[in-house]
Amino acid sequence: MEQLLRAQLHTTTLRAFGSSGGGCISEGYAYYTDSGPVFVKVNRRTQARQMFEGEMASLEALRNTGLVRVPKPMKVIDLPGGGAVFVMEHLKMKSLSSQASKLGEQMADLHLYNQKLREKSKTRQNTVGCGAEDAEPQGVTKFGFHTVTCCGFIPQCLQPFPSRVASSSLAGLTGP
Repeated sequence: MEQLLRAQLHTTTLRAFGSSGGGCISEGYAYYTDSGPVFVKVNRRTQARQMFEGEMASLEALRNTGLVRVPKPMKVIDLPGGGAVFVMEHLKMKSLSSQASKLGEQMADLHLYNQKLREKSKTRQNTVGCGAEDAEPQGVTKFGFHTVTCCGFIPQCLQPFPSRVASSSLAGLTGP
């Protein structure tokens, strides 16, 4: 696996650090690379690619809000013998208890994200000189997510559909 990671990450440095870990679904490893530390999740089951692609899209959506710090997703790599690897930015996760209050506020803001986008968009539409060419994120009117995500290995197919809930939910993460 280390040769595969070196090739796919275009790095000569690949040195493990910390202790490896694992949950009931995937194993986790941390490595130093030429471009900084990464966290690597490994799963050898056939549905690992779908699970990791959904996780990658979810992290990208959360990251794009700018509201909460999440690891930058980098790449999903197929393993030759089956399964996949998900590479993301390594975040130092020590002493998080001092940040619990801030995280709670960020999560509350995240739940209001789409509502605020839609209100801002409505205000822009009613302002002379502001048009559709403005490149700011738009709120959405549908609930769901544009790609399959997983709860463990169970696929969650939540294709966007019209809903009143979308006006004040996390639906803003789906894209227009």
